[in-house]
Amino acid sequence: MADAPTVLFADVKDSNQAASAAFVQGIRQTLQRAQEITQAVSEAEAIADEAAKFCESIKAQHNVPSKKTALTGARPAPPPPPLAASLTREIQTSVVWTQTMLQMCTVADGAAPVEQGQQLSFVRAKTAPEHGVDRGRQAATSKMIQSV
Repeated sequence: MADAPTVLFADVKDSNQAASAAFVQGIRQTLQRAQEITQAVSEAEAIADEAAKFCESIKAQHNVPSKKTALTGARPAPPPPPLAASLTREIQTSVVWTQTMLQMCTVADGAAPVEQGQQLSFVRAKTAPEHGVDRGRQAATSKMIQSV
């Protein structure tokens, strides 16, 4: 027996507009929670970076090699790339996707005909640069979430 598809959202409303509003509210809540998680990850990464700097300064002051380096001669592994920046980009991508999907639904529900082969265009928001997460980008993401 094949696995039944998972229903991610279901809400019966009197109109398409009311159903869209309920859908957007669910997305907004999910994205806001994702942003809270991203903020916590960003703070944890900042604390971990600060702790690593303190460890390096203590090692340098006392000229103490790490146990792994002393025993095996191997270099320690580089730290993993920051996760918070990646999470912010994913949230922003989700916001843009949601806005585009809602615009497509508006076109589909509209009375105006869509000609065969007609090119549809939707406004795309700018995404964050690749490096780091700062409060400005997080504030911009919050505004994007509110606009959904």
